[in-house]
Amino acid sequence: MNYRVFIKYFPFILVVYHLVFAWFAYDYVNQNNGDAVRYWFVGVDLSRSSWFDFLYPGTSTIYFLNYPLVYYLNLSPLLGCFLYSAWSGYGFYRLGNLVKPYLVRFNLFSGSLLLLLVLPNAHFWSSLIGKEAILFLPMVILAEGIYRGRYLGLPMILSFLLIAWIRPHLAFVVLLAFVLAFLWKSEAKWKIKSLVLGGILVLGGLVYFLLGKVLGAPEGLVQKVLDLYTVHNSYLKRTSSYVPMEDYVYPYKLFSFYFRPLPFEKSGLLYGIVSFENLLVLIVFGLVVYWILKLFPWMKAGVFLAFVFLFLLFHGSMYAFGYANYGLIIRTKSLVLPFLVLLVMEVRGGSRKKY
Repeated sequence: MNYRVFIKYFPFILVVYHLVFAWFAYDYVNQNNGDAVRYWFVGVDLSRSSWFDFLYPGTSTIYFLNYPLVYYLNLSPLLGCFLYSAWSGYGFYRLGNLVKPYLVRFNLFSGSLLLLLVLPNAHFWSSLIGKEAILFLPMVILAEGIYRGRYLGLPMILSFLLIAWIRPHLAFVVLLAFVLAFLWKSEAKWKIKSLVLGGILVLGGLVYFLLGKVLGAPEGLVQKVLDLYTVHNSYLKRTSSYVPMEDYVYPYKLFSFYFRPLPFEKSGLLYGIVSFENLLVLIVFGLVVYWILKLFPWMKAGVFLAFVFLFLLFHGSMYAFGYANYGLIIRTKSLVLPFLVLLVMEVRGGSRKKY
């Protein structure tokens, strides 16, 4: 295929590539079971259940979404994977359109964008019946909105509320990273900043309430989270994918979360694929750091750049202390992809503007 034709239709090609992973996701679940089996009510008698029995924040949302598909429409799990993949696929379509102008010439910069967008981890986990698939699109919308400096608007608000309803702890780190970046780097007047801060405090209160509901801890929420970390890591020590995160110093915790396992750390085909992907992501992130250091005199670190680094710091910290398991880490990292893609665009593409 001619490269120009490839670039012209790249967003559509990316979506087709993504939809292929729906089959791999379905095949994986068939062989290994997993959360998707529970979410699709496999082997469960729903005759005595009501759709609105599942209208609660957190994991119950996935049951709520799946109930009519299973009970009323009797759809197969394979079709369910394709539906979830199609939803997240629109997120990849939006990412494809965002990077398209930067792919006209094939070089290290455009190659890095292409590489990030075809790495399998995010495609696989966002094609499974589960929370990652539902959350991928709103994460793309939030990343795109902050990248373009469009912080308000119905899509941004609805995306944040959906994230807060399903994973309030994720919404919390997004909100915290944004408010710090906005107050620090925005050139808006303090009157505007005060209004934004007031709105964020309201959203923060909502997130706190939802997190308390999900964890069953309306009071003593912080202690509840710390207790869950302890229980969670104690359980994960008995799993085959355990990694002793609690024994690592803080910088190595973050490194392990984002870039491990590396090649030859673990055996098996799946670990081989994941470790190779981690190595490539590490190289791209190294390029980002290099470009920042090289171009710093000509760049102005704006809200988006500050937000991404704060988000990566908070997101990695939140999970590095509670996810001592490679399987959980790999799945959780899939939602970071939109921010990494736009980070490369901001650093390397933004430098051409010579701020």
